[in-house]
Amino acid sequence: MKEEKKEKLPIDARLLSDAVIELNISRRTVGLYPPDHPFIKESLNRAFNFLQKLFELRASITLGIARDTLVIDEYIIERKNPVFREFAMSIHSKGIASITFTSGLPMEELLSFFELITSRDTPVGEGLVEFAEKEGLSHIRLVALDISTFAFVKDSMREGSSGSEIWEDYIYGLIEGKLAGSDAEIVILNIPPEDIADVLNNYATRDTSEDSYDKVITSYLKKKEVRIRKELMSRFLSLVENLDIGLKQQIMKRAFSPPTTDPEEIEKILDELTPDDLERLLKTFKEHASLIPDRLKNYMDKLKKTRAEKSYFELLEEKKGYIDDIEVEEGIMKLFREDNYRSFVSERYHLELERMMKGVAEAKISPMSEELEHDCGSKAIDRTASEVMLELLDVDYIGRIDYLTLLTKLSEFANEFLETGRFQEIAEIYNTLYSTALKGNFTDESSSMVEYFFRSEVFISKLVEAIKRWGRHDRAGVLRLANLLRRYVTNPLLDVLAEEQDSAIRRFLLSVLSSLGSDVIPEILKRLNDERWYVVRNMIYLIRECGSQKYAQYVRSYTKHNDRRICMEALKTLLYFKTPDALPLIKFHLRSDDLEMRDMAIKLAGSHKVKEVQPHLTEIIEKRDLFGTEAHYKISAVRALSEIGDPRSVETLKRVYKSKPLLYRSAHEALKVEIFRNLKHFPPHSVKPLLELGLRSKNREIKSISEQLFKGGGDGHQEGL
Repeated sequence: MKEEKKEKLPIDARLLSDAVIELNISRRTVGLYPPDHPFIKESLNRAFNFLQKLFELRASITLGIARDTLVIDEYIIERKNPVFREFAMSIHSKGIASITFTSGLPMEELLSFFELITSRDTPVGEGLVEFAEKEGLSHIRLVALDISTFAFVKDSMREGSSGSEIWEDYIYGLIEGKLAGSDAEIVILNIPPEDIADVLNNYATRDTSEDSYDKVITSYLKKKEVRIRKELMSRFLSLVENLDIGLKQQIMKRAFSPPTTDPEEIEKILDELTPDDLERLLKTFKEHASLIPDRLKNYMDKLKKTRAEKSYFELLEEKKGYIDDIEVEEGIMKLFREDNYRSFVSERYHLELERMMKGVAEAKISPMSEELEHDCGSKAIDRTASEVMLELLDVDYIGRIDYLTLLTKLSEFANEFLETGRFQEIAEIYNTLYSTALKGNFTDESSSMVEYFFRSEVFISKLVEAIKRWGRHDRAGVLRLANLLRRYVTNPLLDVLAEEQDSAIRRFLLSVLSSLGSDVIPEILKRLNDERWYVVRNMIYLIRECGSQKYAQYVRSYTKHNDRRICMEALKTLLYFKTPDALPLIKFHLRSDDLEMRDMAIKLAGSHKVKEVQPHLTEIIEKRDLFGTEAHYKISAVRALSEIGDPRSVETLKRVYKSKPLLYRSAHEALKVEIFRNLKHFPPHSVKPLLELGLRSKNREIKSISEQLFKGGGDGHQEGL
């Protein structure tokens, strides 16, 4: 019988981070590609596998969402990480406060979840929760954003309110300008526009100023994404249609006039309106013509004329229509009208059609069909065609005209492969042409293809964009092709790296550049004087990854840079190259008055296992903490000592464990726990006295760790205890 999973078992931080990153990648992939696209399957597999690893630690994982922050238990997950912020904001925008993933989650349900949160047609808030339950999401539980948690300042609730309709009080607080909080948009978008209209009709007074409605208006009209703007404009029109006449005039005038909304933005919104919504807006403006600003009136007239041409189905709405000069009979026109559909199609035949379509949709592909699809799909055909053409380049009887035709076809294939990120196939074409350019019947033609196609600015530019978009799905192919074209891709890759905002893409670009070796160093050195700190830091990183100790001279001066991040990256590089001045520098920073620099130096000493600084680290741990400011640095020092693994440190750890401070006891208790968490890296015989003390501890975690290490549960502690 399997041991029951403990709900309070600590989550591995790195594993959790990787899981969230893969969940966000899957969310973006599902939102970008059709359901049967192979990229979706790949990204879902990775996210699914990480969740399974987490389920080995806990039966369920709950992620709380606080606007742009993810929370698990009482811990915030790396607030500054842009990937985590993006994932949190995407869920928050759907009106969701938390997600719980439970063990037994099937892959299909994970896919359904991402389809729900990326679809523009699904509701938000409680509506999304109910929709998810109807869709059968039994292993993923969503909790809607609770409007009752919003804070109100004194006197913000309407008179006579019982508090039972808290969102009504929220809208009232917005109108009166008495509300404390910044989540107005998400609340408004979670409430049906008809209900908001009722609240405005009931509680707005003649004394209420026009600018009081700005929060409501901008919640609907300030979105930048086209697909969301369309939906919100439709909801805004529903709000307006349900307002009293006087209030309707105020809000319409305010909505379509500066400074509430920019006229150019309004024109964009109007241009994207569906025919139905445009008709609704025209009707509203017709009823209140005086509300239309002159610029907007001119644009509406222009838009109406632009859309004056009737479409195919609009023509069918008339008694007679002409399509491509062919007269359409009235009976045929009636057939196309939705309201007359039942007159021409019997109920029995309609049900039969539905059964037929359902059968097609639910039909499962057999293993043989999948194999045939794999072997005969468009990708396989393109690859085979490309390989055949490459083989034809070597035959003796081919003429020059045919050879040039083959080169043209291969260039077309190379462009297609770029668009879909098939870097291995491009590398094969390049390698073959490069070989035939050195020896073959048509060396000049092959050389021209290599020089003026593959090495052209146009191709290299497309290649760099393809690497950004698809590179992580074919890492081996990217590295191979980048090494073949290293002289031509180095600068473009460095340029893109300097401008790229996505941290995941930056990391991938750094790995690609690192694979190019010392050939990229001259271009890297030219960029060390860039004014942007992150560019300089990345260049120092690449010097460390691509270069050797002889390049340390270019980095040394940056150890005194004003920016801490550059300074530490330079010091890390000197430690990596084992230069003589690295040790004095790290000792200097361990005594620094700059607390952040000291913390970074501590972590650097541990990661590089600098044994020479062991006395300095023990000094930090034993230092008296009069003001309660040293706890964080003491914990960092304990971890660094553990990574170094010097047994001389154990006696210091033992003294700290046995000490009894008068102040900050909770911080001292946390330090004692951290000491035991990191004992497994020390030689087994050196920690035995400390483990014996731990067995008698009243702290459950310390006692549990001690028991595990005595039983041989720790790394390297199977003997000698």
